[in-house]
Amino acid sequence: MRRVIGGSFSFFPDYEITGMIRQDRVEASNLPIGTIRHRLRESGAGRPELLSGVGLRTYADPRVEEGRADGAARGALAEVVTLAGREWLFCPSLRVDAAVIRGTSADPLGNIVVEHEPASLGIYALAAAAKHSGGTVIAQVKQRVEAGSVHPRPSVVPARLVDGVVGEPAPPQTVGGKRPELTGEVPLLLDPEPVSASVAPVIARRAMQEIRDGRLVNLGYGIPAMIPALGFARKLHERVAFSTEHGPVGGLPDGMATFGARANPDILSDSSLVFDLYDGGLLDVTLLGVAQVDREGNANVGKCAHIAPGSGGVRHICHRIPKIVLCGTFATRGLEEELGDGRLTIRKEGKVQKFVSRVEQITLSGRAACAKGQDVLYVTDRAVFRLIERGIAIAEVAPRIEPATDILPHMEFPIAIPPDVPVMDAALFRGSRV
Repeated sequence: MRRVIGGSFSFFPDYEITGMIRQDRVEASNLPIGTIRHRLRESGAGRPELLSGVGLRTYADPRVEEGRADGAARGALAEVVTLAGREWLFCPSLRVDAAVIRGTSADPLGNIVVEHEPASLGIYALAAAAKHSGGTVIAQVKQRVEAGSVHPRPSVVPARLVDGVVGEPAPPQTVGGKRPELTGEVPLLLDPEPVSASVAPVIARRAMQEIRDGRLVNLGYGIPAMIPALGFARKLHERVAFSTEHGPVGGLPDGMATFGARANPDILSDSSLVFDLYDGGLLDVTLLGVAQVDREGNANVGKCAHIAPGSGGVRHICHRIPKIVLCGTFATRGLEEELGDGRLTIRKEGKVQKFVSRVEQITLSGRAACAKGQDVLYVTDRAVFRLIERGIAIAEVAPRIEPATDILPHMEFPIAIPPDVPVMDAALFRGSRV
């Protein structure tokens, strides 16, 4: 590859794409997944551009990082324009020469349906963009079916957009395998895998306290993915509707191994439609993993020293949501801690600080979030911080944690510690050495 534009790349340091990006061997750009989906949609409809407020003042803004994922990336993928007194990101439509899409079944005409897939992931928008550009669309399917055997309502990509079909009876299913409860085919009795004792569930349980009944809740990759299992005994999945940018709404999210899928979903929407819902401000709260936080409250979700995962859907998720909860350990790399007696004991300090002077990527702008009036929390094992106008402030500390020795020396910027700072609930801290 000479150039790659992606929303997400890889969380694994030994993957080839990770090395290519980290070593500047490919021109790599990172855009919000929803922006890519919507640019493809505009292309398929014959419209010349996408105007969006998503990504202003963050890494996607040409005045900040130009969406660069590495040093080899060339040129901004968007420009800032002013229209009706507001700033927007102007993103030209994408020309697609070839599209490879995946479905479950193809009828004799070439209509593609996704009845065995837990998510359709914008394949209609991709196919339409390619056809409008004069390109070619190839669909991989598991099976060919007789004419009239597929109900017309769930059809996803009409035959007019498909140039060729490749059959593979036993395709690798990276998300879920043969599990009909993930595709809405057969509701099953739910029984999530237990969460092992560690520091991560402590953070997840504290973040879960920010969820209120009746809310539409987005969960991010990492620590937040533990929340459905931790809340299962109290039927949290029945009291709220969980949503991820992949498309499913409701049901029980399936955890890290199959992130984005969920058992017994209420709705299986296409991800392009979900991003419309997020852009419209209809999410109530999101709980996301975080790699770094800086003195201005900026958060880095998509770029780390040894991996290049990309920001995924975070920018659209956070665009108009009223409450954002960022979850992560206070330090990392070699950290050893012990839980017990309602407290946290640090046995070995992490080698890498996560509260830094300047984040490696501004995935979430603290100043922009303040201007929007968003409530932003940073939940860690040692303390909970809150976004304020001048940066971040400490809101809670873990039991038996001393800010003067366990927090302040391990941050790259100073922070005031009020004398009466509340203590996190001791019941959160149970478990063993990790």
